[in-house]
This record gives sequence, structure tokens and C-alpha cells, in this order.
Amino acid sequence: MSTQKAHIWLRDEDRSTERRTALTPKNARILIEQGFDLTVERSDKRAFPDKDYEKVGCTLADPRSWVDAPSDTVVLGLKELAETPSELPHRMIHFAHIYKDQTGWEKEMARFVNGGGLLYDIEFLVGEDGRRVAAFGYWAGWMGAALGVHRLLERRAGKNIITNGVSPFESQSDIIDKLKALADEVDGPMPNAIVVGAKGRSGTGASECLEAVGLPVTKWDMEETRILNRTALLSHDLLVNCVLMTGPGLLLANQTHLSAPQSRMKVISDVSCDPFSDFNPLPLYKAPTSWTDPVIKVGKNSEGDDVEVTSIDNLPSLLPAQAAEEFSDQFLAPLMRFPDGVEWKNAELKFHEIRQKAGL
Repeated sequence: MSTQKAHIWLRDEDRSTERRTALTPKNARILIEQGFDLTVERSDKRAFPDKDYEKVGCTLADPRSWVDAPSDTVVLGLKELAETPSELPHRMIHFAHIYKDQTGWEKEMARFVNGGGLLYDIEFLVGEDGRRVAAFGYWAGWMGAALGVHRLLERRAGKNIITNGVSPFESQSDIIDKLKALADEVDGPMPNAIVVGAKGRSGTGASECLEAVGLPVTKWDMEETRILNRTALLSHDLLVNCVLMTGPGLLLANQTHLSAPQSRMKVISDVSCDPFSDFNPLPLYKAPTSWTDPVIKVGKNSEGDDVEVTSIDNLPSLLPAQAAEEFSDQFLAPLMRFPDGVEWKNAELKFHEIRQKAGL
């Protein structure tokens, strides 16, 4: 078992829209008190200012200086890396999105293998019970539902607001107030929604958002999708998909299904957002939508209305501080067990399993 605490290097995110972080200043202070060395790259987009990290004892460094950090440094981030450097010699912690045959997964694995590094993919940090030790799922579901219902309600009111792009919101309550005001612009019953994967973290967040706005919500999980009633599914105005697929077995809807008789679906928020996977239960689009173009048209329903998809792959960054605080609080205990905790051993085993699968 390791006795010396690791040197953790919190990197600036390569993605320009990523304002979240895996480690808040509050929890950085706790790690330092426990004997960890912490270097934090300066960032002009992170939801927490550099000075707050410096104040608790972190050493500040320039963005992307992790590339030249000593090889025993542990590089911590959230989202995937830029394409350079071509070889990765460090132990790295982040969501890589390469373990489910996503486009380019073999090339990304080769960067670690050729550099002698190791990836601890946060999605596969699981405890003895097989559950992830930390996740943004709740906020992904909540924000995905918020964007979906926003588009649905603005269409009902004859508006096009989020089609011009989205940016981070001040708070959860601010979003709810805006959605309620949009709903009040039109008399009559509220549109209805269905959340698939409702019992998980994302599904819980999605359901709570929709209920807070006042939409009638149908909640489906494994029992309801085992034998899928697609007609019932598509009879809703809004679908929020929160199903995390790790293998074949579930097709919610394809292009043909959207225009089937009794289909009144208008907006689909695909929180799970896995268009590059062979297991995607919504093969309606080929790439995630974005902050600048959050909604795309994918077909028409049986009534001739457009069916649109929103599928942004870093939804919690639209509420960056709130999402990061909750995640960092979940992640603190596992970080304190690095590298000997069961979650780290499980993640390392997963890395070697995928490396062998790639023939590297």
C-alpha cells in the first residue's frame, strides 16, 4: 500500500465551454491537509477563481503545463484531452469516453500505451457494489430536461430563443422561473413528458426539473422498457432519455418511428448522448449538438410537426458551480484513497482490459 501521498495536478480544461472542475477550492484544502501536493493550472473559464485555490495552499501553474510535469504526477481533469501530445506518460483522471467503442477509441488508447501512461476513467471508478463513486448524472438529467422543455414551451409560444445558442445560467431557481414564465404565455393544458431511465441519477434530476415546472411526467425504467410500447412512448410531447447503454438491446425510436400513427413527439432531449456508439437507443442524429447550435431537426411526427433533438454532452456546465460543488464533494473521499482504493484498482483493470481489446 502507498504511504506517500500523490502530487495531483488539476489541469485547465481543453474544451472552451467546460467551466466545471473535479476539485473545488474547499476540497483542495482538505487534500492538502491530508498530505497531498496540489498544483492547479490557471484558468479563465473555471467556475472558481484561481486566487481561491492559491489561498488554500495550491501552487498555480500555466494552462497545459501538465504536459511537462514530472512523470509521477497525477493529472486530474474532467473532459477529454486535445489531440496533442501524441504520447501520454502520466497517470490521468478524467472522462475519456473511449471504452464503449466510440469513434477514435483505439487511437486514444494508443496515446497512453505508447507514452507509458495510465487512464483512470471517472465513468469506471466503481466501488465494491459496482456503483460509480462520483457522477454528474443528476445535473445532466436536470439540465437536459430544462433545455428540452424550454424548446417545447417556446415553440408553443411561437418563439425561437435557444436556437440562437445557450450559455451558463446563474442558478437552478433562475431557470425554473424562466420556464414557468414561458409556460404562462400560452393558455391551456401543459404539454406532457416521459423520462426513460427514471430511477437513475439522471432520470431523477430530469423528473424533478419537469415536475418543478409543472409538466405531467411519465416515468419509465427497466421494467417498462423490457417490452417496449413505442406507441405510448411517442404519444408524449417531450422525451428525456437517461438510459446509459453498455450493450445492445434497446431501440427507443428511429427515423421511421417518428412519423408513425399517433406519434405526437416534438422534442427529444437525449441526456445520455452517445451518438457514436453502436448501442445508441436513439439513432436519429450523428453527433452531439452544441452550445451554439443546441437543437437539430430530425423528422416530423404524425401531425406534421417538426421533431427536434437536443443532445449536449456537457450539460452540467450550464450550471457549472452548482454541479461542480456536488461532484467534488462526492469525489473527495475516493481521491483521498488514491491509488489504493478499490475504485482505483477497478479503473486500472478496466484500462488494461480495453488496452488488450485494442491489441496494444
